Amino acid sequence: MSAVCREGHLSDEADYCSVCGAVILILENARERSPTLSGSAGGTPIPVPRSALVKDPPPAAGSSTCPSCGEPREDPDGRYCEVCRFDFFENRPGPPPVAKAKPTITPTPVPAAPVVIAPAPAPAAPAAPPPPPPSARPPMPTPIPSSAPIAVPAGWELVIAVDPSLDTEPDAASPCPADRPEIVMAVDRPDMLIGRHDDTRAIHPEVSLHDPGASRRHAKFVIDPDGVIALQDLASTNGTQVNGQDVPPGTKRRLREGDRVTLGRWTRITVRGRP
Repeated sequence: MSAVCREGHLSDEADYCSVCGAVILILENARERSPTLSGSAGGTPIPVPRSALVKDPPPAAGSSTCPSCGEPREDPDGRYCEVCRFDFFENRPGPPPVAKAKPTITPTPVPAAPVVIAPAPAPAAPAAPPPPPPSARPPMPTPIPSSAPIAVPAGWELVIAVDPSLDTEPDAASPCPADRPEIVMAVDRPDMLIGRHDDTRAIHPEVSLHDPGASRRHAKFVIDPDGVIALQDLASTNGTQVNGQDVPPGTKRRLREGDRVTLGRWTRITVRGRP
């Protein structure tokens, strides 16, 4: 059985295109058997919704397990599966898993040449400034443009801390720890996964969190080609914020020194440069 995807490729698969991976919208053999699936006299195919091609009904909104990987659904109102990121609202598989990149060695910065400062001349007697005109106004400060370049240090590091003020919904079964010290971690890889450690599912984040509100694959830090660090949310269940602003799922936000990333119930990560 052959099928045609929305890009016009002839696919050997009936659900996803074997050429580009797009969802199959047109079945060539169904168009030949039924005149209702054909267009005008020119034979232009009419797209068929995928729901018309799926025989099995979609899982109920309150299903207790993921239909893709079988993982128990911890939050009945949660949109995504914490293991495979299956979308329960739209009934479609999640993004592919994050592949670990090979570690890279950060080159040692070359020290700049010393700057020789000439001695300042002896100050002259200050002259009296001329009186301003009656209608003159003091000059307004020049605002810093929002697109100003980000200063790139020699390296980046993360300061991971527990912030009890973020825990707005305390849980007696898993109270917020009050005596956990801060952890300083160097960013020594092109990308570092953030989430909860899980040996059973072989999920080992570089930034491992002991926070029940964080997903197993919650987000990741990425070093852009120009050396600027960025944060990308991986369609997490409870979301991620940078300086109190939500990061849309799947998008990447470039960070500056001193920016604060908050996630889960009580996790705060401060980004700062290191010499």
